[in-house]
Amino acid sequence: MPDLTADETRSLLRALDLAPLDAVDLDEITHRVNAINEAAAALEDPEADAIDPIPVFWLTAEGEEHGDAG
Repeated sequence: MPDLTADETRSLLRALDLAPLDAVDLDEITHRVNAINEAAAALEDPEADAIDPIPVFWLTAEGEEHGDAG
């Protein structure tokens, strides 16, 4: 993934309703976002595609089994 430019970072910040205080802050934020992206790209789990995803939220039927539903 290519590094984000300062303008791209500014656009991402606007989407989050945030704004850097000045150009120095924008440069630092851009640097940190690029570093995080680079670190995340370096993570490898060759078996990640072989594992079925696990739901984060319990199904309603499971909640009813435990007496949670009224």
